[in-house]
Amino acid sequence: MKRYQTFDECTMSGNGRAIKSPFVYVKKQNDSILVCSSDPNDSVRIYVRLNNGVWYSHMEYDIWKKKDYIPSKSELSTLARVYDRYFYNDTILELKTSYISERQYHEIFIKCMNHLYHIRNADHLNCSQINELRKHVNQLINTHDKCVTKYMIREEKEHYIYEAENNGEDFSYERKAYGLWGIQPGIEECHLYNGIDIRKYSDNLYRHQLNNTDYIYEYADEAPHFPGGTNKFYEFVNNHRNSSLLCDVNKPFRVIVEIVVEKDGLVTNAKIVKSIDSQHDNDALRIIEGMPKWSPAKLNGKSIRYKMLIPISYRKNEGM
Repeated sequence: MKRYQTFDECTMSGNGRAIKSPFVYVKKQNDSILVCSSDPNDSVRIYVRLNNGVWYSHMEYDIWKKKDYIPSKSELSTLARVYDRYFYNDTILELKTSYISERQYHEIFIKCMNHLYHIRNADHLNCSQINELRKHVNQLINTHDKCVTKYMIREEKEHYIYEAENNGEDFSYERKAYGLWGIQPGIEECHLYNGIDIRKYSDNLYRHQLNNTDYIYEYADEAPHFPGGTNKFYEFVNNHRNSSLLCDVNKPFRVIVEIVVEKDGLVTNAKIVKSIDSQHDNDALRIIEGMPKWSPAKLNGKSIRYKMLIPISYRKNEGM
């Protein structure tokens, strides 16, 4: 294996002499490339060349959470997910598949040299045929469809920063041996809010919390908890859902609701993320509205507003 300073997914090759740590080891054959970082915390990357000449990689995370799992959007409880990644010289197409029990949900990331497009809900697209998917994605981008968020990318000394053009979101990645084109797929594996790395700068985080008391977080030291725990959550849903709406196994059975757990534990801002139909959706919102206070999320020792996803199941004889 040869040593390089970084691996560039744009050119599918190692770049620069390995002068400082971390660096990469690269083994390249005709139809496969193996890339390992000198940092043991970085994942190994394997790339294969498809029959059409396009390079491809497949990455899996937290697959053990695929079944019987209540997701929230914190670092410690991210969804089971896989990334299928296709490399087209100056562009990377990433198809992200998230799993909530037996259901699959799709998102798409299009990475270019200086910007990124994110399609949050791609379930209406045919994700099984990559060429057709590319055509539909290009059409959505070119027509400025509202489901597409564009992020500009800039480099800083220790981070790559993603800044959304239309909604004020920003995300950060640490600079690693894999470089800009080999960073963690997607954009949600981050720890930066408004320029503050919440893992390392508790003093800055404290000032941020004082000055932004209404900020809604998606990361916390301690995620919210339903009173009594997960089993009590299942019991509450079972006791309050409309039994006439229960579904057979071969039909859609789960409504996914985004909520905000307030600093006092109240559940607010409920909205449907994944729908069955209007009857089930309205019943799920009714269940959410009747929930007791949760134990609020904690960050830096303080209660915070926290956004998360919860499933309401209408499968017979099931709590989720």
